[in-house]
Amino acid sequence: MEQQSSDAVTPPQPVHGPATLPTPVSHAPQGVQLIWLLPLLALLIGGWLAYKNWMEKGPDIQIHFKTAEGLTAGKTRVKYKAVEVGQVEQIRLSDDRPGVVVTARMQRSAEPYLREHSKLWVVRPRLSLRGVSGLDTLVSGAHIEMEPGTGEPSTRFDGLEIPPVVRMDAPGGKHILQTETLGSLDVGSPLYYRDIPVGEILGYTLSPNNRQIYLHLFVRAPYNTLIRDNTRFWRVSGVDLSISAEGIKVKADSLQSLLVGGVAFDTPDTLKENNLAQDGHTFWLYEDKAAIVEQTYTKRIPFVLYFNESVRGLTVGAPVEFRGIKVGKVTEISMEYDAENTTFRIPVLVQIEPERVDALRTEQLGEKADSAAYDLMEALVQRGLRAQIQTGSYLTGQRFVELDIHPEVPVKRSGLPGKFPELPTMPGSIGEITESITLLLKTIQSMPLTAMAETLHSTLKGANQAINAPELLATLRALQGATAQLERLLTDMNRQPVPLGEQLHGMAEAARRTLLQTEKTLAGIEGMANPNAPLHYQLLEATQELTATARAIRSFIELLDTKPESLIFGKEKQAP
Repeated sequence: MEQQSSDAVTPPQPVHGPATLPTPVSHAPQGVQLIWLLPLLALLIGGWLAYKNWMEKGPDIQIHFKTAEGLTAGKTRVKYKAVEVGQVEQIRLSDDRPGVVVTARMQRSAEPYLREHSKLWVVRPRLSLRGVSGLDTLVSGAHIEMEPGTGEPSTRFDGLEIPPVVRMDAPGGKHILQTETLGSLDVGSPLYYRDIPVGEILGYTLSPNNRQIYLHLFVRAPYNTLIRDNTRFWRVSGVDLSISAEGIKVKADSLQSLLVGGVAFDTPDTLKENNLAQDGHTFWLYEDKAAIVEQTYTKRIPFVLYFNESVRGLTVGAPVEFRGIKVGKVTEISMEYDAENTTFRIPVLVQIEPERVDALRTEQLGEKADSAAYDLMEALVQRGLRAQIQTGSYLTGQRFVELDIHPEVPVKRSGLPGKFPELPTMPGSIGEITESITLLLKTIQSMPLTAMAETLHSTLKGANQAINAPELLATLRALQGATAQLERLLTDMNRQPVPLGEQLHGMAEAARRTLLQTEKTLAGIEGMANPNAPLHYQLLEATQELTATARAIRSFIELLDTKPESLIFGKEKQAP
């Protein structure tokens, strides 16, 4: 108890004078203090954030754009499928070419998508013929959209000014269309199958020889299964106006194809099976659907035609027809000067398609197809095959070459040497009319028109005198009286057949006198007419007919004189 009391601390006693302060006593801390946990925790969190930032940090990429419109450093995001994968850190002018260079810090998760053929573009509101896009950026602001590509990893890209039409991961097939001119086609021009939009044109490039254009085509699934090895593609537009020898043709398509153009396709039915076209297959783009039919005939043999008439209205590409069926086309029209005869001739080069004849198909004859076609054409020439220019449309004035069999037209060839065989020609319908009119005018000019006019005048004058002669009028009146008397006689015979003999005798005497007077009158008229006039010939024929009539009446009267009963009983039958 005393020990415990000696160790106890005695509280200081108050003093009333100066005294020293007490010495502080320190105690060593026991364990870890909680206050030090806060900075340690902050250090750990900062280290974790730094590590996480370092782990998530991707490469810095540089994108070249023509303009920085809508882009802001530190704010503009880089997105892929609406997920943020980077942010624009810096925007500066390009040193080596016009435009701006945008530096963006990408996340590590986006690093696998940064390839040589990756595409980046600025999404902003756009209005085009294909529609309106990017309206959501009016609220959220513009951003850079990324689409993964193929190739080696890269950090430098050329930004697209126009967004791609089809995303890389869209299901479907990609093919190439080969054409000579771009025409109205452009990026985004639609692809139609029976007027249904099934794809788009992704872009176009020049061929390696810089003579043709390659159109990169995308066909959406499941329509990509319709593309076969023998599929045919052709251009479509809103209005197709064509003027040819067949006339004026107008064909209207959809309004969208009128504005942006388009391409259509179809697969013809064939006996052999056609495989599904693989991605990247190249097809030829035809100008229209009618051109596809023309291309099916690949074998063509040339011939030259020489015309001496005008070929106005005949153009390159005009059809060559055989009885209304197209068998070829005109490929060249030129003019040659013949120094020997100081004239001009017009050679027209045509191409005949022998495969339009079943017997001349290449798959049937093989290498002998050309020789068989030339032999057939020569045989047809010997049978009368001729070429002539005809008018296909009087409205447009377009003309074409027609082949037909004319055995009555002789073979006329120029005989000029050349590398192409020659087909004989004949004047066309207009040429024939012109030639006939020219020949008629030459014939009329060679006729003695003055002498013919004088002869005709004298003939008409003599005919007028003969017709108006009083003797002819008297003869006609006498003949009319004789006819009336004969009618009265026949009437009396029906009533009173008994006194027939006396009446017939009187009638015969009157008829004889009338005929004698008629012969005298006609003889006088015959002397008055011009012997070289056509009217004179006609008057002679009339005189001969009247003479034969007079003989017949005379014979009838003589019969009545001898046998008047024959009027009642008829002629007596002679014994065999």
